[in-house]
Amino acid sequence: MKPLKNQTSAPNLLTIKRWSIFSSGNYPYVCARVRAKRASLLPNDVYRKLLLMDTHEITRFLGESQYKKEITELSVQATGFQLIDLALNRNIAEVYQQILGYTEGDLTTLLGAYLQREDIWNIKTILRGKSYDAKPEEIMKAIRSAGKYPESYWQNIVQQSKTVQETIELLKENEYFDIINAFKEDWEIHPDLCENNLEQAYYNVLLNSIHARSEPNRLFLDFIREEIDLINIKTLMMTKYESVEPTTITSMILPGGTIPEKTIELLTNTSDFQLFLEVLQSVPEYQTIRDSIGTIEQTNSLSHIIRILEKDHLLKATKKSYLHPLSILPILDYFIRKRIEVENLRILTRAKEKGLPEQTIRELLVIQ
Repeated sequence: MKPLKNQTSAPNLLTIKRWSIFSSGNYPYVCARVRAKRASLLPNDVYRKLLLMDTHEITRFLGESQYKKEITELSVQATGFQLIDLALNRNIAEVYQQILGYTEGDLTTLLGAYLQREDIWNIKTILRGKSYDAKPEEIMKAIRSAGKYPESYWQNIVQQSKTVQETIELLKENEYFDIINAFKEDWEIHPDLCENNLEQAYYNVLLNSIHARSEPNRLFLDFIREEIDLINIKTLMMTKYESVEPTTITSMILPGGTIPEKTIELLTNTSDFQLFLEVLQSVPEYQTIRDSIGTIEQTNSLSHIIRILEKDHLLKATKKSYLHPLSILPILDYFIRKRIEVENLRILTRAKEKGLPEQTIRELLVIQ
C-alpha cells in the first residue's frame, strides 16, 4: 500500500474558507468561559486519592463531580469501568461542543477545524471495529461525538453496516470519503497504515487551511506544528525501539512540524536505538527526557519517557496560554487538559479493573 503523499488531494473540507488576514472572533468572552470550566478540572491530588479506590468507589466519586449528569443517565446501560468509559466520552463531547457554541467568527472556524480530529477518531474506531466483527454496541461505546457530527450520525453508520466496505459506502457524504475510499481495499490488510493516512490527511488539511498573517492564526499554527512534533517524536521513539523498517516509519511521519526534514530522515535511518538516541540530542525536546533515558533500560519500556514528553507539551501549552490570555491558546490548553483528564480516568479505571499495582498505574498517568 502506498503511503499518503504530503500533497494529498484534500477532502471537501478545503472548501471551508481560509481564515482572513484580520482574524475575527469573540476571544475575551470564550476565554472567560473556558477559565470557569478549567476550575472544575480534577486537581492532581485527587488522582492520588483515586489510586486508593476500587472501581465502584471511583464511579461513586465521579457521580458526585462534574460527571454526575452522565454517570446518572448512563447507569441504566452499564456498570463499572464500562459506565465510566461511556460517561467520559459523552461528557467530553458535550463540553467541547458547548465551548464551540460560545464562539463567533473565525474562532468558530479555527476550533471547528481543530475538533475534526474527533471525527477522524470515530471513523478509525468504526472501521477497525467492523474489521474485527465487533458488535455495534461495543463500537458505539468508543464513539466521541465531539466533532462536526452528532452521535446519531455515527450510530446510523454503525447500525446499518456489517463490513468495512459497507461502512465506507455510508461515509460517502463525509469530507474524508475520498481519502478513506482510496485505501478501502487495504483496510483489513494494513489497518495501521490506513489509519495513519487518515491522520496525515487531517493535519495536511488543517495546516493548509491556516493563513499565518494574523496573530490568532499564527499562534494556532505554531500550536499545531508543535503538536505534530510531539506525535512524530513519539512515533520515532516507539518504532525505532521496536526496530521497525525505515520505509514503514517514513510512511507514519506527519508532515508540517518544526523539526527539519533532514533531522527526521537521520532519525528514521539510524541503525539501532542507541544511535537514534544520540541523533535525537539535536532535537530541543531531548533536553526534557535527557535525565530519564536510563529508565528505558531499567524498565524495558518507553512509557515513562512518553509521559514526560506529554507533560512537557502540556506545560508549554499552559505557559503560552498565560502569555496570550485573550487568544486561542487558553482554549486549546483547556482542550488538552480536558482530554488528558478523561484519558487519565479511563486508564485508571481500566487498570483497576485488571488489578494492576498502584505504582504501575501511577506511571501511566499524565500528571504534572
